[in-house]
Amino acid sequence: MIRLDGVGKTFRGRDGAEVEALRDVSLNVAEGEFVAIVGASGCGKSTLLRLVAGLVGVSAGGVSLDGQAVTAPRAETAMVFQAATLLPWADVLRNVTFPLRLMGRMERDTEDKARALLATAGLAGFEGRLPRELSGGMQQRVAICRALLQEPRLLLMDEPFGALDALTREEMSIELLRLWAARRMGVLFVTHSIPEAVLLADRVVVMSPRPGRIVDVVEVALPRPRSFDQEGSDEFQRCARRIRAHIFGERAARAA
Repeated sequence: MIRLDGVGKTFRGRDGAEVEALRDVSLNVAEGEFVAIVGASGCGKSTLLRLVAGLVGVSAGGVSLDGQAVTAPRAETAMVFQAATLLPWADVLRNVTFPLRLMGRMERDTEDKARALLATAGLAGFEGRLPRELSGGMQQRVAICRALLQEPRLLLMDEPFGALDALTREEMSIELLRLWAARRMGVLFVTHSIPEAVLLADRVVVMSPRPGRIVDVVEVALPRPRSFDQEGSDEFQRCARRIRAHIFGERAARAA
């Protein structure tokens, strides 16, 4: 579905100097596949998502969806950021439907679909609440429902649970897996958490420090549905050690 072919991205800093964020990144993402991206801070993970989303253009190579170059945001793609970015003056239901209203894609049953999606995410009864009346985890569920209501073929997630506490983060990981299993859209998921990446993904892409390059793609052979009970399994630990070895070095991976 998604193809990145020799992608590079260079920015110009305030001082006029060029900063190379990504270099020669090639990756294919299949329909319905869940792919996590990990790497040190500043390695270009978020930049990569923005290129796939069509929010910024490539400096080298190309990004395509179904063989067509991605040069601007597309209706088939939705994005969830680390902050929920909800409209503070709008209630939950209006926040979820806002992108479709903006694009002129509201239909007779759109609000019914939004209510059903909120119920699936454990938010039934909160449709009329304002964002300030919700916990951080609930706000992020609203943001995910907003993305899913667009029925995207590709969901881009940029550290969506990074601002949450550890318990809420685990809860949201399982919730995301449940929602993904029901719809099976492709997912590109950026995270700093190696256990989170292994738990969620079919494959984990490991990136080098800047300029970001793909140094490994780790296949995760854990059965689905996934749960945190699998963290102690040999396969989970094998994947985590392999990823840590790239990021922290062999000695640190063995110590972990």
